Amino acid sequence: MKTTVIRRILEYLLVFCIILEFNTPYLIFPEVKRMIQVFPIFILLGLLIISNYSITKKVNILVFIYLVGALFPMLALRDHNYPSYIIRYVLILPLLWMYLSHRKEFGSSVYNSLFLKYSNVMVIIAVASLVMWFLCSILQVVPATSFFPYEWGSSIDFIPTYWGVYFETQSIAPLGEKIWRNTGIFNEGPMYNMALCVAFIIEYFIQPFRSKTKLWILAIAIFTTFTTTGQFFLMGIGIWSVFNRMGRRYRILLLLVVPILLYFGYVVAGTLLANKKATGGEDSMNLRTEDITWCMEAGMEHPMLGVGLTLREGESLWHGKTLGRSNSLFAVFARGGLFVLILYIGALLLIPYLYYRKYKDPKWFYAMFCFFLVFTVTVSFLNYLTLLFIAWGMSNINLKCWNSGSKAW
Repeated sequence: MKTTVIRRILEYLLVFCIILEFNTPYLIFPEVKRMIQVFPIFILLGLLIISNYSITKKVNILVFIYLVGALFPMLALRDHNYPSYIIRYVLILPLLWMYLSHRKEFGSSVYNSLFLKYSNVMVIIAVASLVMWFLCSILQVVPATSFFPYEWGSSIDFIPTYWGVYFETQSIAPLGEKIWRNTGIFNEGPMYNMALCVAFIIEYFIQPFRSKTKLWILAIAIFTTFTTTGQFFLMGIGIWSVFNRMGRRYRILLLLVVPILLYFGYVVAGTLLANKKATGGEDSMNLRTEDITWCMEAGMEHPMLGVGLTLREGESLWHGKTLGRSNSLFAVFARGGLFVLILYIGALLLIPYLYYRKYKDPKWFYAMFCFFLVFTVTVSFLNYLTLLFIAWGMSNINLKCWNSGSKAW
């Protein structure tokens, strides 16, 4: 019983670190950043120790093979970038892989406990941010308690904060009136949106018993980030939910009206993009297009190992251009080459698909596919949250069922 309590506490601490590492304003302080980045290593070691992890497990052979392969991307790095790479790809990712592989032996609820805890914490953050956003940013009945140093925007040095648990970092002006985005405890709307979308994915596909209350809280919070990705995500989930509830006869009728739905989607997409341009998003869209072009050119020039996976902020990576500022998938190709891209696609898509084909159990594959889509359009390829999902995929590389021969759900 005591071990169970300790494990639960350590898992929640690990989840907190993963969330805080996901581009939050607190990382501006070097000591805090270092602690958040390094602390998970000791938490994972502690979890493996109290779980009586055996170094003779077969999965360790695969981890060892991975570690040998992980040496090659370091050839494209400069000396001062080794620590960042080692922490992520030589320590955090293998330890997460080992822990999840071990927990897999005890059934799906135990195996998924880290992800369910992540969702629980994000629901709490979503509730707090919605209350603060409505009272502080919309009604403005509560003044900012202080100003917080900010490094995410080049033209902004300080941002309003409310007791250090809610920040006003970005705004939009759709009708000429400035409206603050709900960015919660994150540096920008897109990062908060992805964190919320991941929690929604877990609640919708992985949670054994869906909570409509949690899903609605997350959905409303996603909407208030006012991100194009978030709106498309909610539209996609809505269409998927309606499709699943339809009988076979109605699904056939639905297919007949697909052209109309596609046209409607085209109009909605055009409206969203037009609003994005009207609210100053055109520069962002141009940046994304340029960044993808540069990433493709850099990747084709250095196809095997890329130009360097982990580099310091502001370093010129390729012909004086900083790569990977708007898209994760192309950034992985440019900065890590095909060698690292195979790891990401294999863990996030290929292994879940093979597992689905073998056990006819689609929920995990659907969850990973949705994560992959959100991950692709958000710069998050170096964050611990993405490494957690990669470890989730790698822990199923042997394609063994989660419940010792029975179905996972």
